[in-house]
Amino acid sequence: MKVLCDRTALLEAVSVVSSVVPAKTTKPILQNVLLRADDEGITLFATDLEMGAKVRLESVKVSAAGSVLLPGKETTALLRELTDPTVTFESSDLRCRIESGGGSFVLLGEDPEQFPSETSVNSGKRLDIEAGVMLRMIQETMFAAAREETRYAINGVLLDVGGGCVRLVATDGRRLAISYQNDVDTGNDLAFKVVVPLRALQTLARALTEDSKETLSVSVGDKQIAFTTGQMQLVSQLLDTRFPDYEGVMPKSADTTIEIQKSVLEGALRRASILCSADMRMVRFEVGDQQMKMTAESSARGRADIAIDASVKGAGGSINFNPDYILEALRQSDLDEIRLDIKDDSMPAKFTLGESFTYVVMPISGA
Repeated sequence: MKVLCDRTALLEAVSVVSSVVPAKTTKPILQNVLLRADDEGITLFATDLEMGAKVRLESVKVSAAGSVLLPGKETTALLRELTDPTVTFESSDLRCRIESGGGSFVLLGEDPEQFPSETSVNSGKRLDIEAGVMLRMIQETMFAAAREETRYAINGVLLDVGGGCVRLVATDGRRLAISYQNDVDTGNDLAFKVVVPLRALQTLARALTEDSKETLSVSVGDKQIAFTTGQMQLVSQLLDTRFPDYEGVMPKSADTTIEIQKSVLEGALRRASILCSADMRMVRFEVGDQQMKMTAESSARGRADIAIDASVKGAGGSINFNPDYILEALRQSDLDEIRLDIKDDSMPAKFTLGESFTYVVMPISGA
């Protein structure tokens, strides 16, 4: 095999597929990336047996077809450090020589015939959505998903499709993020709910670009889901779990509504959080008289008292939040002014952070 590639395009492709390469595995062969060259281009493929990523590049010059396994970590690092605009791959036996900018590097691989084959999803459930829209929805939800492996039921993100609306929902039991897109052509009253592993959406997000109008096709099978756009495809196992009833925890009413500049809230909350207690991350919000006051206190560090202007409608009151939960969500909001609805200090509060981005947070009670 011998191919000449654009280094930047190749690095982007390798970065996407190598993101599924496991850092630790009982099958070392999975730590490789399969490169296949034919007369029309090259295909890169990697898998950890639960998820597989494939990228096709056709803007390459193939002098000799063939296939080779490349160590994922080292190949990505090498391409990142090279500066020449092109790179040549030439393989023989289980060795691959990489030449670029006067440098020559030899990578030792394994037998490509022993590498797992690609899988496909056969299903009549197919959704087409703009890639940029899906990226926005992923960014607005995945930060709220549970990270602990013991919380398997909420280790993923719910993809809820029905009635021309596509929703992504994530929760860790203390907060819940919902992002949606209406008026999607789902065709033939398509409706389904599946839980996608968080890592699959993190990998997909790396492959998508903001504001892209390109079509992302989503195919859903009994146990797998496939995302396809352009020359990229990601196939992942679905989580076999029942996602919590997110509609049941959405606040139905509020006693107080606060509208406030996002940048003002974010800055004040960052300053207050500096003096949170180490054993309890908590900031007290006191709302009333067109003002919001924030208080954070630590017996070992000191105390913060901050007052900011806000538009307040309703009874006012006080409520305690973990500031990190609020700051994480604010970073994903593109609004200049956000809205907060609260009922009392024991009920979930609702933040409206976008036209189609809602965030629900449980307060810290009894503090």
